[in-house]
Amino acid sequence: MKRTQAELYISVMNEVNCLIGSLGEITDDKEVLEQQNQAKKKLDGIHIELQASLEHLEKNAEWDLFTIAFYGETNAGKSTLIETLRILLSDPSKIEEQEMFRSASLAIEQIETKLRQSKDDLNQVNMIFEKNTLHINGKLENSVSRQTELITTSEWSKQKVDDLEILILEKRYSSLYNLIKSFFNRIDEQKEIIKINETIEQLKIEIVTINQKINAIQRELDEIKVEWDKETEMIPPKILKLENILSNKNNEILKYTDGEIIGDGRSDYTQTVKQYTFRYNSQNFAILDLPGIEGREEIVIEEINNAVERAHAVIYISGKAAPPQNGDEKAKGTIEKIKHHLSQQTEVYFVYNKRVKNPRQFKKGLIGEDEKMALKEVDGVLNDVLFDHYKGHQVLSAYPALLSVGNFWKDKLYKNREKFIEQLGSTKNILEDSGVKDFSEWLKSSLVDESKSKIIRSNYRKLVVLIDYTQENVLEIQKQFNSLEKKLTLNGKATNKKLDEEIDILLYSLDNEANKIIRNFKNKLRKKIYDEIEKKIDKDTFKSVFEKEKDIAIKENSQQLEDGIKENLSEFKKEIIEIVSKNERYTAELLKSFDDSAKFSFEFEMNLNIKNSGSVSGTISSVAVGIASIAWAMTNPVGWVGIALATVGMIMSVGKDVLGFFNHDHRISQQKRATNENIEEMAIQLSKKVSESIRKSHKPLLEEIKEVKKNSNLKIKYINSMNLIFQEAERKLKLLSSEIEQEGMHKPYGNN
Repeated sequence: MKRTQAELYISVMNEVNCLIGSLGEITDDKEVLEQQNQAKKKLDGIHIELQASLEHLEKNAEWDLFTIAFYGETNAGKSTLIETLRILLSDPSKIEEQEMFRSASLAIEQIETKLRQSKDDLNQVNMIFEKNTLHINGKLENSVSRQTELITTSEWSKQKVDDLEILILEKRYSSLYNLIKSFFNRIDEQKEIIKINETIEQLKIEIVTINQKINAIQRELDEIKVEWDKETEMIPPKILKLENILSNKNNEILKYTDGEIIGDGRSDYTQTVKQYTFRYNSQNFAILDLPGIEGREEIVIEEINNAVERAHAVIYISGKAAPPQNGDEKAKGTIEKIKHHLSQQTEVYFVYNKRVKNPRQFKKGLIGEDEKMALKEVDGVLNDVLFDHYKGHQVLSAYPALLSVGNFWKDKLYKNREKFIEQLGSTKNILEDSGVKDFSEWLKSSLVDESKSKIIRSNYRKLVVLIDYTQENVLEIQKQFNSLEKKLTLNGKATNKKLDEEIDILLYSLDNEANKIIRNFKNKLRKKIYDEIEKKIDKDTFKSVFEKEKDIAIKENSQQLEDGIKENLSEFKKEIIEIVSKNERYTAELLKSFDDSAKFSFEFEMNLNIKNSGSVSGTISSVAVGIASIAWAMTNPVGWVGIALATVGMIMSVGKDVLGFFNHDHRISQQKRATNENIEEMAIQLSKKVSESIRKSHKPLLEEIKEVKKNSNLKIKYINSMNLIFQEAERKLKLLSSEIEQEGMHKPYGNN
């Protein structure tokens, strides 16, 4: 059947619907039909789950763009490798980022140049101001010092004048001569005062002059300060503006720094799937950066599932050269997660991303012999999980590769790159030693090669895996029903064998009981008649006694036989009830155990509510009615009397012997012989009659037991009906899977 991409998922769902609807052969058996319908209802959960999965698959299917999922453990370096590949494979958005980085870097350099010039200008202005201020302050300091000196000298001179005037006053009043002399300023002190006053006047002039000089210097200093203020008022705002622009540019360039998508070591750093699109040799392809599978899975599980369903190839990345581990009862291991997430993929590759933080690690090569052996073990484990869809491993170290090709801005990565360059000589050497360059070449050529056909095979493969998963689920249920049917069948056979054995035991017991009663009949009757014969009775008396004792013995022994047979039948009934009861209990336990233990990882409920085969007492009642006829046939006294009458002729023949009339001993002997012969004949006839009755009851008894077996085995019939339905569903799903797989392998690219 040819299907377009648009029709594919709908047509598969329609085929599944037809498949479920066609299960079960047409039958007139209402009970079988009922169980077929029950089995179909039990498939509803799986059917609904398959439908939801198909819709989910259709929603996430990618038919136009070859998509590669980078999948792996938390902190395995997926994002580091992807960031490096974005640069090496010329991701358009990364090219734009790097251009923005270069533009921002150039702008920062220009701003830093202007900022340095402005700061230099400010420093020059400050230096000139400080130099001029220092010079002027020196002059000012000298002038102020001279001013102070003059003022001090003037004050001292004035004080000396005051002191001299006191002396002059004293001399003036000391003698008339001095008084007259003082009028003409002839006292020595007066002469000295005149000279001092002249000096003071001179000092005043000098002070005025120095004050003028100081004022001039101060004005000069003020003028320089005003000029400095003007210049410094313009430059600092310019510097502040440049610093703000520089800060913004530094913040801006961080947005374009490589490595922004890389985690910081925290679990669940990446919580959403990021897509990066590339083009090589006219082929478009995309890389998906998935969240780590070892974080809080409930946060990221839907993102991972959707991305894996979109992907056509998966790169499983690990930071360890060691096989993924199994989980335990508490949590799934990496192996279980890989099997769950990647089993539907057509191509899965393992990448060992070795953690290299020190350039010296490259001195001995990227990996050692121990790691090579470990990687062989990884290949073996992943081959076991993914079969021929696992394509092998590659080795690289993403961190040094990113350092070699990335743009970094004055951060830890920038410093680390300098360390690597110092040790390895150049970024080219770092990239080649990391193995990422070879990986990049392989990815854009070998992996992406024939991507159109790979897309088809991958999407069909996902459908096949989904149907196979459903088929395996149905097979698992069918195996459960098959196992239950086998257990019930074995138990049924054992029960039937016990029922047959009980019939044999019953017939044997009835034979023994009849033989015992007949032996007792013979012995008691013989003893009674012998006792009468010893009394030397005549022929008529002998006949009368024989008839009388015979009737008494028949009555007594027929009652004993009836009681014995009833006791045997009662025991037989108890045993049958116990056998059927045990079968019912065991069957109920099997069904309960099966219902409790049959737990599946998919939506399916057993809830076995199979029609009961009836109560034990109801089952046995029909048997009891059937075997009741045995007691009547064997214990009916009329039958015994009929047998006994057949022996009368023998008894009568004893009277014809004349010799016996005269010889008492001979008569006794003849009477005993006749007694024995008649009793033996009656015993033979009775045994024969009872044996015939027992044998005649065998067939109807078997018919009744057959009905018991039929009722007891009814549940096996129900389980068998369910088993066959699931067996047929599993077979048809397997065929559908094979058809889709063949279609995917031979389908040409396109919508037709």
